[in-house]
Amino acid sequence: MNKEKLKDLRFIIVFIAIVSFSFIYLFQTSYAKYRKQIEGETSLTIAKWNIKVNNEYVDNKAVLEEEITPTFTGNERTKDSVVAPGITGYCDIVIDATDVDVDFDVELTPAAKETSSIPDLKPVGYIINPVATSTVQTPYNGTPIKETISRNSTNNVIRIYLKWDDDEASQTMTNEDDTKVALNPNSKALIGITIKFTQKK
Repeated sequence: MNKEKLKDLRFIIVFIAIVSFSFIYLFQTSYAKYRKQIEGETSLTIAKWNIKVNNEYVDNKAVLEEEITPTFTGNERTKDSVVAPGITGYCDIVIDATDVDVDFDVELTPAAKETSSIPDLKPVGYIINPVATSTVQTPYNGTPIKETISRNSTNNVIRIYLKWDDDEASQTMTNEDDTKVALNPNSKALIGITIKFTQKK
């Protein structure tokens, strides 16, 4: 083998060695980047959305398990906790957002239930977050009651006022119907309340 060919062979060997080392370096660098990407983790906290209504979680429920019991206050002619024509009362919807990490809107719609023995028992007004010194009601006109609830808050109260409407112009029950309901021990005064929750964005 002459010197010229030996020189060419050395050049080829050196060239191949350089190219090989370059490929190994690039492969290791690319693999290291790839490996970092698949091992990397990002920790995110997902917002909680666990709303309670009257001390009952509403997740995956269409209807509350516990009935909402109205309070009827008596007057000079009727004793407490008795429902009679003309009587007024109220029920409280208490929304607990302790386990809710986002603000949300509430739409609440009360209405006399078809299965109620007293269809003349109707919502007539409401107060949001009532206090002992406040008795001023917002008249209820049939549109949803709307309120924004702050995240992680407790004891958000919507008080709905009810009345057994005995006005002849608007009542659906006759005096005879009133008497039958009073004499029937199975009579129930029922109000349906639909509540919709929507996250604030």
